[in-house]
Amino acid sequence: MESANFKARAMALAIDFALLGAIQSILFLLLAGRLADQLMHLALADILLLFSWYAAALFLSVIFLPMVYFTLFHAWFGQTIGKMIMGLKVVMQDNGKLSPAVSFLRWTGYIVSLVPLAAGFLWSAVDKDHYAWHDKLAQTRVVTVEMT
Repeated sequence: MESANFKARAMALAIDFALLGAIQSILFLLLAGRLADQLMHLALADILLLFSWYAAALFLSVIFLPMVYFTLFHAWFGQTIGKMIMGLKVVMQDNGKLSPAVSFLRWTGYIVSLVPLAAGFLWSAVDKDHYAWHDKLAQTRVVTVEMT
């Protein structure tokens, strides 16, 4: 199997982030509408408490939703929706299927890859095997697959 190039990987990730952003926007709008309905009937202390719960829910959706999405899709299918569209698949370096534990490790590697100005993601553009830092951490690789 041939390693996927940087451009295909970046496009797949952009699709995944757009999808996750749309889901998070819908959640935000639903919560904001609910919050607006409650504001007229609450005391200031209750409003502050409600805002803190709202902020916590938004923060968790930014962390938890992508964690679940990337971990489960990679473990179950070897592909996220973005990778399916782009004809890519994540496999172990020996071409085996990812376990849920390896999928979760790979997702935690996304954070490592993202924090220093996305250098870990950009690394796949210069690496001879197109491995990103999270691939090296989890001993995975992204390959191209025939689309059927």
